[in-house]
Amino acid sequence: MIRPDEIIRSNRKTLAISVDPFGRLIVRAPKRCGEERIFAFIREKEGWILRQKAKMQGAGIYLPPENLNGYELLLLGKKYKIILTDTKRIVVDDENLYLFLPQEKPKEKLVKWIKENAKRIFTAVTKRMAERMQTTFKSVTVTSAKGRWGSCSFNNAIHYSFRLLYAPKEVVDYVVVHELAHTKHKNHSALFWNEVSKFIPDWKEKRAWLKNRGALMEIF
Repeated sequence: MIRPDEIIRSNRKTLAISVDPFGRLIVRAPKRCGEERIFAFIREKEGWILRQKAKMQGAGIYLPPENLNGYELLLLGKKYKIILTDTKRIVVDDENLYLFLPQEKPKEKLVKWIKENAKRIFTAVTKRMAERMQTTFKSVTVTSAKGRWGSCSFNNAIHYSFRLLYAPKEVVDYVVVHELAHTKHKNHSALFWNEVSKFIPDWKEKRAWLKNRGALMEIF
């Protein structure tokens, strides 16, 4: 039997189910709705639930557990298996795709490490692409934004969510080109997309990748 991961009760009058981007089954039910009715409703929708779970799990995106040991973290599109150790600093084994993480305050240290690497990598890519595009920018800042992967201010200060580091290199390139194109065109006009197309001809595929993996914004 399929069991819900969460039951949310409210003043609503009907039952509703959804499968979130991580494959979790969420049930929304009236306050006085009994579990028997809830489980009967789940059995009725079992086929749909299984199809949705398979779809979400196929994307390979999972919420980190409380104990990060063994969790597979995406870094530039590659999955690194986290191993908690007694080391005092984070060590990356690129050959075997292991990330050795200190046991003390692992999440705090990991997020700090991701942000530092995101800043370094995104700054380098932005400088490289700006030279190719023959444009300039004011600065590069890494934020914890969950609403968008990147943005460009009116004075050409560029901001990236540190979570963009989860994406493959070619997707990072697309976001960088997208924001640099805004240094020339402050909208999404035909001229803007023509500029993007010069450097990322398959930008639609890269944009679709980001759209289909919006759940990555919820990791850390």
